[in-house]
Amino acid sequence: SGHDVIYFVGTILTGLYHRNLVDLSDIVDKIGQKWGGWLPSAEPIARVEGRWHALPDFYIVAPMLWRKDLFDQNGLKPPATWELARVAGRTLKPKGHPCGIALSQCNDANLFLRSMLFSHGAKEFDPSGQNVLLDSKETREGLRFLKALFDEAMTPEVFSWDDASDNRYLASGVACWVHDAISAYRTTEDTNPPVFQNTHVGLALEGTPGLRVSIANPNAYAVWKFSKNVTAAKEFLQHLADNWKDAMVGSRGYNMPFFRDAYRKPMPIIGSDPKLQILQDFPDFVRFAGYPGPFTTPVQEIVATFVFPDMCTKVARGMNPDEAINWAMGEYRRVLAKHRRS
Repeated sequence: SGHDVIYFVGTILTGLYHRNLVDLSDIVDKIGQKWGGWLPSAEPIARVEGRWHALPDFYIVAPMLWRKDLFDQNGLKPPATWELARVAGRTLKPKGHPCGIALSQCNDANLFLRSMLFSHGAKEFDPSGQNVLLDSKETREGLRFLKALFDEAMTPEVFSWDDASDNRYLASGVACWVHDAISAYRTTEDTNPPVFQNTHVGLALEGTPGLRVSIANPNAYAVWKFSKNVTAAKEFLQHLADNWKDAMVGSRGYNMPFFRDAYRKPMPIIGSDPKLQILQDFPDFVRFAGYPGPFTTPVQEIVATFVFPDMCTKVARGMNPDEAINWAMGEYRRVLAKHRRS
């Protein structure tokens, strides 16, 4: 006995537990057909060995949130690229307005540091999900960029940030920009209207010319096989999925659905907000950990143990990128070996 439904938030463990989860393919296929099909990004978090063992709920995008007033006052271009964001941070930090990205063991760090490095051409796994691609020239270049960004534009407090720190940082009026979900935008709207009026929203940042990658935070529901209420649990999940518009309205645009039809413009909430309309184009850039490979069970464990942000933090604190990558590769190999034995 116990609970019937489990909710995976960010750390998706469908692959790890799929043998203990009810096959939801009947309702997931039906829901997908009703709403125009699933986005390709839905499958890695919910489908294992050809069967849907979870229902994709929503994902959380992380746009660029930046202070247009500070940029304009200092003749800075809108931060469309990571390099322009670095220039802005370098310019504004001496004036009391640094930028910030978590360099700590929190979910934000798992997402946003991957976005930065992957946008510079780094890759985590190959399409098979069997081979680690982290040890590359592109990863080294991304880490060197991160080190420069930290030294020039951030302060050491990012080493102790949690998932709400960047919300507070933007709302305080200190940050010139943060790379975060729109929770930071909403927090600023609710607590500091003058700063909110000058807070603008940008697309996923370009690193290598033409390359934008936004590693998003997915969420999914699953049902335990030991449940005595499987039928009721399925009915509940189907009802929940069919009312995705209410969830998007209730979350004030935070919950981004996995249905294709949901992206018919204008979308609820964000389609009517001139600053947030750009979020309607994010599905083109959304990927998940393991990129460009699948969100496998080993990747899920690597995410849960913060290997990637730890690698980045080591470099920000002064470790040579080669040493940091070698350390991370050892952790990746250890996790892969464990799962190959099981």
